[in-house]
Amino acid sequence: MLFHFTINNPHPRVSRIWSYNFELYHVTNPNSMEIQFLGPLVPNLPFLPEWFHDFQQSQERPCELVWNYERKHIQSIEDSRHGDVFFEIKGNLLVASEYAGGAATQREVAWDSPYSNNAYPIRLKIAQSDWVSLLDEMKFTHILLHEFPAPAFHPAFARSAEHWREAWDHHRKNEPDSALMACFKAFECLGFELQGTTAVTRQQLVKSLLANEPTAKQDAFHDVLEKLTHFMHLGRHAKGHPSKVHRDDAEMILLCAASLLGYLSKQHARGSVPHP
Repeated sequence: MLFHFTINNPHPRVSRIWSYNFELYHVTNPNSMEIQFLGPLVPNLPFLPEWFHDFQQSQERPCELVWNYERKHIQSIEDSRHGDVFFEIKGNLLVASEYAGGAATQREVAWDSPYSNNAYPIRLKIAQSDWVSLLDEMKFTHILLHEFPAPAFHPAFARSAEHWREAWDHHRKNEPDSALMACFKAFECLGFELQGTTAVTRQQLVKSLLANEPTAKQDAFHDVLEKLTHFMHLGRHAKGHPSKVHRDDAEMILLCAASLLGYLSKQHARGSVPHP
């Protein structure tokens, strides 16, 4: 991940940066300003950066710093994020300076701290919409899906798979209610997609897809599906007051939906051979 800055020398001196150290932190709680170390930031050049040359007073030079992230770092941010992403950059610069004045030039070598908007450490905010776009560019998937990959759905499950992917998009945007509803739609569309009618019940659908399984297993799977779809609809339930759903709820349902859809997809691919 690349961070773009401009380094400016606001003081009446000629300065040269001899050494540097930059560190990136994630602000896990913007209210209490709790932070978590993510890693060092390094220049985005194989050669000596331009900002290592002399700075005259008020002179500016571009600076690009790279964060070599790992998947676990992005997952850590996603686990605590509730909207926008906040970073802190801490660092120090070893600066050799020359101050003009009198008959002799005064020389000084000292550590200095970079600041932005007259504040240290440097604080950055990435809007949620921009962060979601970055996740797509990074081809980031939830670490649980990396270790437990999303199933390869049968072509007949294409519409369900699309709803499931939409659910993950909502999850990234911290929209748990919409994520649950997208998962709900992934199952609700199966009757029409597989049997060409919306009149088929969930029980009929399950018996059709699990026709080669014992009745007890069909009934047990139907019970699981009923409970799961009920949970998916909690945020907009017609009976009683809707329940508040959270990010953790959406994550759990997304993984359950992937498992159940994958299971049904495999059953469909095997074909319906009624159990004797």
